[in-house]
Amino acid sequence: MLIDSHCHLTLEPLYSNIKNVLKNCKNNKISSLLTISTNLETSKKSIRLADLHDNIYCTIGIHPNSNENEFDNFDKISNLPKNKKIIGIGETGLDFYKNFNHSKSQIKNFEKHIELARKLNLPVVVHTRDAEIETLNIIKKNIEKYSTKFLIHCYTGSLGFSRKLIDLGCFISFSGIITFKNADELRNVVKYVPIDKMLIETDSPFLAPEPYRGKINEPSMIKYIAESISTIKSISLDEVAFITSRNFKKFFIVNEN
Repeated sequence: MLIDSHCHLTLEPLYSNIKNVLKNCKNNKISSLLTISTNLETSKKSIRLADLHDNIYCTIGIHPNSNENEFDNFDKISNLPKNKKIIGIGETGLDFYKNFNHSKSQIKNFEKHIELARKLNLPVVVHTRDAEIETLNIIKKNIEKYSTKFLIHCYTGSLGFSRKLIDLGCFISFSGIITFKNADELRNVVKYVPIDKMLIETDSPFLAPEPYRGKINEPSMIKYIAESISTIKSISLDEVAFITSRNFKKFFIVNEN
């Protein structure tokens, strides 16, 4: 069975079509989904979805590309009722590609999310783009001082960055981008990252893998990412499914029924 470690079930067209989304997952042997929040509204919706469906888990957090007004809601997110289906904080992090002018506020809010993760004893789901040095410095400080757990989602960084993250004990998640024809450098990263430090994700409804690139993505397409890793790593698809699912449960401390 496969697990989609990062999808956005609160976004359309997935949210209004959740029954079919879950049916497609069942038909494609996908056991669990982690729906990721990006602001206060999606945090609340994610919790509701997780409460309604046994195989859906969720995170709470504010995406680094959010506007400044959205970050004013962080205290409201911090004070959301405790819920056993909330298994991570994020997605948070740094994105200087789209929003370099707000780099200082992004760093401040990234650190706020990490503080919340420590308070709730939860791991952190990290979005990072064009901010490898700053991301690494913050992660290193918090791992060394507090033993915080970090997952770098939808990895598109350099091989050198991945080496440093693995050395710190981070987990790395790969999306459908690894199936793209022009993603040879990223596939080299997949070759390097140990399978026991790897998760897989769709990031749906974004980033549909080949052969559906450019179309709406959904969690059932996780199988194409798993197949790609199977080829790159020269291991069976069953091994990819078993190990990445085991990694998910270990990282997020999930006990499936």
